[in-house]
Amino acid sequence: MWLTDGRRSLLVEGERLARVEEGRRGRRFEAITPGLQDAHAHPLYWGMALRGLDLSGLKDPEEVALKAAERAKALPRGAWLEGQGFLFPKPPPPGLLDRAAPENPVFFRSRDYHSAWINRLAAERAGLTAETEPPEGGAFLRGEDGVPYVLLERAQELVVPHLPPPSPEDLERGLRDFARRGYTAVHAMGYEPPEALDWALGLELPVRLWWALPRGTWRGRAPGWRGDLHLAGVKFFADGALGSRTAWMHTPYPDGSTGMPLDSLEALLEEGEAALRAGFTLAVHAIGTRAVEGVLEVFHRLAPLAREKGLRLRMEHVQHVRDEALPLFSGLPLALSLQPLHLLEDQHLVRAFGLPAREAFRFRSLLSTGLPLALGSDAPVAPPQYALNLEAATRHPLTPEESLSPEEVLLGHTLGAAQAAGWEDYGRLQAGMRADLTLFEGGRPVGRVYRGNLELF
Repeated sequence: MWLTDGRRSLLVEGERLARVEEGRRGRRFEAITPGLQDAHAHPLYWGMALRGLDLSGLKDPEEVALKAAERAKALPRGAWLEGQGFLFPKPPPPGLLDRAAPENPVFFRSRDYHSAWINRLAAERAGLTAETEPPEGGAFLRGEDGVPYVLLERAQELVVPHLPPPSPEDLERGLRDFARRGYTAVHAMGYEPPEALDWALGLELPVRLWWALPRGTWRGRAPGWRGDLHLAGVKFFADGALGSRTAWMHTPYPDGSTGMPLDSLEALLEEGEAALRAGFTLAVHAIGTRAVEGVLEVFHRLAPLAREKGLRLRMEHVQHVRDEALPLFSGLPLALSLQPLHLLEDQHLVRAFGLPAREAFRFRSLLSTGLPLALGSDAPVAPPQYALNLEAATRHPLTPEESLSPEEVLLGHTLGAAQAAGWEDYGRLQAGMRADLTLFEGGRPVGRVYRGNLELF
């Protein structure tokens, strides 16, 4: 099969690029690129989000309550009402969801998935009372009677077991949506329950999967390829997220807090070393400045072992970085996994919280460290739209000098993502490379080549 962009032509034979040459041969597209990869996503939860109540862009609790009341009218009494996507500048008032949906337990996740807003009926279903203490790595906001109604970080785990469980169908729905958007690979970032790996292994995958297991669940599993799934990493959380005010910062939030560490740096070092020795790499979530610097300290200690094993470490998000931390990146066996599209919303939080704008989303500064940048969406935190990463990264609204070029954004979704995954034969249009391709018209993906097949949307 020959494909051309009018300047060069590619011959696809099976799943490989057999030839790349100048000239026009075959079916023409405006642009042909290596297959787009989403380098940080949660495909199971994206599939669940596609069937839940979409609260994206809502910043007023009253608006969310109105949507809840409307959806509750169509639900049987006692059925769970789930949704996600809100992001409030301050905590919602207690009691609002009780009035909106008095006969249905409500569980709404914030846009960043690091907090949840529930009603009294949901608290009762989960057995939460004024005497309930939050788990380690979690916190509550309580109503006047002391019953939790906002769950921060791992406090959500007290309610999740009472929700309708995720299913293989949710995972398949999420993965097929990525494929329809032109992606040929997704890096699944270890938030899914461990059994989701077995669901993925039972599917005919519409994308190639790089898979990280949550910390504490990888023992007894062997890293390596299983069909189109590469079990490769172990996921850790050094801190929370900006919108929930749990990103671990040096500069305090308006209430005087500085966020919270989740997995301790000591645990990251100890379990991380064991995972590396077993052949897994580490993918560590670090958003706040203190989290980023703490993880860098641990990575410097683990770097010799990672090099010995031929593994590249990963830092996920790297959203707030102080000047003094930048020299610490260079020379590490490390890839930086960023989600520029979060900037479109988080710019308002940076301003509202009074955080240093020049420390936020330092795309150009991080690229200058010489490390690969791998770009993704963090879906379902944001929709997996390549155009949104392109918009945010090329027109930085806080610090324009930190912007990237369109070509650098494309590299982050192709070669940079492949380097982060450890996939040496992906991400380049060269003979012998994997023929995973994304096809563009009008500046947007309109098709792809996957497993040797041409698919048009």
